[in-house]
Amino acid sequence: MKFLIVDDSRAVQAIIKRILENTGYREIELRTALSGDEALAILEDWQPDLILTDWHMPGMTGLELLQTIRQLGMHDIKIGFVTTESSARHLDEAHRNGAVFVVNKPFNTEELKQAVLSVLQDADGFENAIETAAPLAPVAAAQRPGIDVTEIASILSLSSIVCKIEPIAPVAIEHVKLPYVIGIYSAAGSKAVDAVCLMDLNAACMLGGAIAKQTSDQVKAAILSKTLNRDVYENCTSFLSDLSGMISRSSGKRGALSSSHLVQKPFSKLFELMGNNYGRADFSISFPAYGDGFISVLLS
Repeated sequence: MKFLIVDDSRAVQAIIKRILENTGYREIELRTALSGDEALAILEDWQPDLILTDWHMPGMTGLELLQTIRQLGMHDIKIGFVTTESSARHLDEAHRNGAVFVVNKPFNTEELKQAVLSVLQDADGFENAIETAAPLAPVAAAQRPGIDVTEIASILSLSSIVCKIEPIAPVAIEHVKLPYVIGIYSAAGSKAVDAVCLMDLNAACMLGGAIAKQTSDQVKAAILSKTLNRDVYENCTSFLSDLSGMISRSSGKRGALSSSHLVQKPFSKLFELMGNNYGRADFSISFPAYGDGFISVLLS
């Protein structure tokens, strides 16, 4: 993962660098620039995944840097602001120009870490995937999919995970703890969404943390801060991928996990899918040292 930090304070650069090094990414390449002009020079032969820039710097402002980068056709680079700028008009202008987040100084470690992880884990990708998918056919009455809870337990046992999984009545989306990890299942080459699996914050932190051999204190701290580091998120994605065979058999379609996303807020299409689907199964997942979480499988 490549990061470019643009700030005229070397002290702030060092603080941001330390936070980025603790996001959980195994391979990180970090570069710094003291001005917008210096940043543009770096971008001539190197492209980061994310730029974190100040707003007020000598010469070019952070907003002008953002606008210049877009004018140069570099639309794949994500850009966030870490700044003292608090004017609603200016911040709105930043978002209109494509800023993925604005974190105000002074900031705390978890606030910036969560902003970065939310962007890199593609918080908006799920909504885009659902919105552009083939439309859902109307369903007269949702049928519970033939998903065996023992099969999920068997999948977890392969990672030496000991927990209790039980089927439960459908849970309303507004009662699911945010953020949640969602997996999308599709057939190869198809834009249609065959199924969706949703893990609430507790389930994601507990399951991903258990695979990562985290202590109960580490898991509880992640739940409290609403933060999934890279290792935990990747473990959740691996679990979602392992469910592909079971979900394919339940849906009758040869699908596989096509993408996973960290979703910060519910949206209309997700509400529609939760209530209008070809089958739904909800489960509680409990870990003795961690607590309880929630998993839902939706066939579309």
